[in-house]
Amino acid sequence: MTEFSVSMEFVRQLLKAHDKFEQKNRLLGHLFAVQDVRAIGKLHTWYPGQRTEFDFTKYGVFLYPNSNWNQPELYFDGLGVDHTSGVIGSFVTTTSPTSRDIVRLYKRYVMPKSTWLPSSLSDVAQLWDVFGLPHLVAMDNGAEFISNATTIMLLMSGVVILRIPPRRGDLKGTVERCINTVESRYIHHMPGYIPKVAVGLNPKYSKVRERAKSAARLTVQEYEHQLAQHIIEYNHEKHPHLKIPRIHVYRNGLEMAPPLLLTGQIQQRLTFALTYEVKLTREGVEVETLRFNSEDLHAAYRSYSGTVVVKLDPDDVRSVLVIVPQYAEPIEAFLTTYSLSERSGLELLQMAIKANSNASAAAQTGKPVAAPMHFGSVLADLQEATELRIAGTTARKEIQAVTQAAAMPPAARPPAAPSLSLDELLKGSELDDEA
Repeated sequence: MTEFSVSMEFVRQLLKAHDKFEQKNRLLGHLFAVQDVRAIGKLHTWYPGQRTEFDFTKYGVFLYPNSNWNQPELYFDGLGVDHTSGVIGSFVTTTSPTSRDIVRLYKRYVMPKSTWLPSSLSDVAQLWDVFGLPHLVAMDNGAEFISNATTIMLLMSGVVILRIPPRRGDLKGTVERCINTVESRYIHHMPGYIPKVAVGLNPKYSKVRERAKSAARLTVQEYEHQLAQHIIEYNHEKHPHLKIPRIHVYRNGLEMAPPLLLTGQIQQRLTFALTYEVKLTREGVEVETLRFNSEDLHAAYRSYSGTVVVKLDPDDVRSVLVIVPQYAEPIEAFLTTYSLSERSGLELLQMAIKANSNASAAAQTGKPVAAPMHFGSVLADLQEATELRIAGTTARKEIQAVTQAAAMPPAARPPAAPSLSLDELLKGSELDDEA
């Protein structure tokens, strides 16, 4: 039997001549071929700011929603990473990713960091000059990414959405490698860290979860403060191929392709918002059990009472923008359910309303309840809460509400109403005996 020695170059050229995509397309079907042999070269970008990749971490961190909370809760991070330079453009920390968190993550990526970072991180905002609208956004097929609210938000900003097929994490490898680097270099040593294999309900890793939970020491604010510092450190490290800091790669690319930024306030509110289709009534519009109305919206109702589009900012629910057909400009409607002086997150206000409705239901049954809800007192209760179990809500919404409350300035409770006797109440009236 004659043996022939074949070089690796000959094998490479031979395999290169065969079209693997067409071969697997004929043998195993188009879906398998797209998932297994999709050409990565077609998705390459050539300058920073052109393509952004979003994803949530598989690992978790046990954190306290506020400094008074009894038991730590499991949180996850969402990151937005530039494909070419590798810089991290935004992050969000949440208990369970939803479309609201995607809106926050994308808004934080596009807008300057000084608009959403706390004042204690003003030095970080100056060094974190990553902003602007990307041309492409690569995301996987998670429920929070494929929701209508996320899709409408991206399409309104003129972004091309790249849906990464299953089992092809290499098509958004930049954010995948970034998450692994952040985990192994920074998060791995933090108290409360839990690896991705232990996240879930697998009894095999129950002790790992218990140790991580008992080791938790940080609140969400303290964790985000440290994470922002680590992101600045990561962005100023050398690019693995270009051998200059990642942030310099991003800044140099902006000279060739300046970033686009939404400058108009109405344009920002229309883009970074949750979208709802509701019916316009005499009382205005109702979204997420909240009612909004205004004089201009009531005037529009006189000529139109059909379906309208409502834009709601999940971080500020004091007002919404209503898009009415045959009207060139959106109409602003204000919250009529409650009067809010400070901006409030959607989860926080929903939790306050639910607590107030439970108190009203208890009052109808004759049970002793506190005074009617004042948002300042409810906010103070959430900021000082050690645990929270409100009937009719989920644990995730409660924890998210407490987290939002802890990030707000300390609330001032309203002054208690003075207690007057019957004689004092009738003093000076026709029923006063002394009169």
